[in-house]
Amino acid sequence: MSRSDRPLFALDRRTLLKGALGAGLTAGGWPLLCAGPARAQFKAFPFSLGVASGEPAPDGFVIWTRLAPEPLTPSGGMPPAPAEVTWEVAADQGMQRVLRSGKASARAEAAHSVHVEVEGLEPGRDYFYRFRAGGAESAVGRSRTLPAPGAAVSQLRFASAGCQKWEEGYFTAWRRIGEENFDFVVHYGDYIYEAAAAAVDDRGRPLSRVMPPDFGPCLTLADYRRRYALYKGDPDLQAAHASCAFLPSFDDHEVANNWTADADPKKKPLTAFLSRRVAAFQAWYEHMPVRRSALPRGPDISAYRAFCFGNLADIAVLDTRQYRSHRACAELFDSCKQAEAPERTMLGAAQERWLADILRAANGTWQILAQQVLFSRLDWRFFTGHGGAELELRMDAWDGASAGRNRVLKMLQETRSANPVVLTGDLHRGMAMEISANPDDPGGPCVGVEFLATSISSDGDGSRNVRNAEAIFRQNPHLKFLNVERGYTRHVVTPARWQADFRAVQKVSTPGAPILTRKSFVVEAGRPGLVDV
Repeated sequence: MSRSDRPLFALDRRTLLKGALGAGLTAGGWPLLCAGPARAQFKAFPFSLGVASGEPAPDGFVIWTRLAPEPLTPSGGMPPAPAEVTWEVAADQGMQRVLRSGKASARAEAAHSVHVEVEGLEPGRDYFYRFRAGGAESAVGRSRTLPAPGAAVSQLRFASAGCQKWEEGYFTAWRRIGEENFDFVVHYGDYIYEAAAAAVDDRGRPLSRVMPPDFGPCLTLADYRRRYALYKGDPDLQAAHASCAFLPSFDDHEVANNWTADADPKKKPLTAFLSRRVAAFQAWYEHMPVRRSALPRGPDISAYRAFCFGNLADIAVLDTRQYRSHRACAELFDSCKQAEAPERTMLGAAQERWLADILRAANGTWQILAQQVLFSRLDWRFFTGHGGAELELRMDAWDGASAGRNRVLKMLQETRSANPVVLTGDLHRGMAMEISANPDDPGGPCVGVEFLATSISSDGDGSRNVRNAEAIFRQNPHLKFLNVERGYTRHVVTPARWQADFRAVQKVSTPGAPILTRKSFVVEAGRPGLVDV
């Protein structure tokens, strides 16, 4: 089940924000409107952003929607008053056998979003849900409860996906995910991108889609709300959300590119950056199917949690942004001594203790760390094209806090985690790696595997041809697969084996491309390592 009894991270210097930010800019701090919810009437369809579910438990899950008849306006086209929303959960897709129903209040201080924590359902089975408001009816969504604790589970099917820059490609991969009828989706982050509207990408290439010209960089709550509305209005993304539950995380672009803890990558003042974090986390909460325990408190949000899938798998969803050490070294690709300092961390002390407790309590065959950035050591010198004799590591990944990675590896050893699997994203590439017990010796004994999912659309159309591939594989013997097309990773997990299929769409510059499996690997339970199939 999900865990919410975790200590919140707070820097002492953030106390200067308690009055101005913690009380004034978050739903938890805003005074609630006195008027009760009323039956609303809308000028346009209010469920323009679709429906979603997430955070499954053995007896239920969260169902989400947001009323937004005019989604790209600052208020979503809603008046300040709260609106009444009716919800139903049924045993059948036709919604004939309704098992649970109720009413919720969609309020302006939460962008008229609704998060219903449904309870009282049976474990390990499919359910269907919908919403009604003002005479309008939402699409029907599907979700699935967790198996009962300790129950025998024969199979899990899920996707790992993320990095979905709206303007750089169509969300065809989300449509294909929706067609697969997964048990759930692990979203590793970069749900939105925060930059201003542009006509060309960073390389000067025309963009597949162009945002409205008044979309500047996301700095305020209104900015972030409009950006989420643009993304969530995409019908392919809506289809994926309606198909199954999501386990969402955030990475950097939900706030600002390559942010770390309380540090702005552009070195703006602390108060300015934390004001931005307040807005960013509030908007993330408003648009994700997460529980009330994730409601932000000022610039802090509680986002790491765990899920148990009977006796088959335990998933720890990690937060590698909020508590990490500030970036080591002067350059993003570097190998300075500061990155090796023993006090450096990606998770923070409290989250590290929590993860150790989760691993000790795990009873599943597979132990899954669902997180955001590359865990394994990777030599980037031939990725960047620099070549040469000097090692290049990515400081935004776990290579920038090698002591923190060593502590996690030690946890896996001490807790005797038999089959650890790390799920990663961020790099807009598909990768399969064997995790070495000693990261300084990537060709050494394997203790687990890492599957890095490519982007949904970020970086536009990809290619099967990887520049300097021969040199990259030679410098990184633990790297077994590399692909730069767009798509997602499909995982099919049983007690005996784990199969990962790297799924790629042919292009994202035009909608509706077919999906292909470019490569598959199997991990046999009790035998760490990748088997090419």
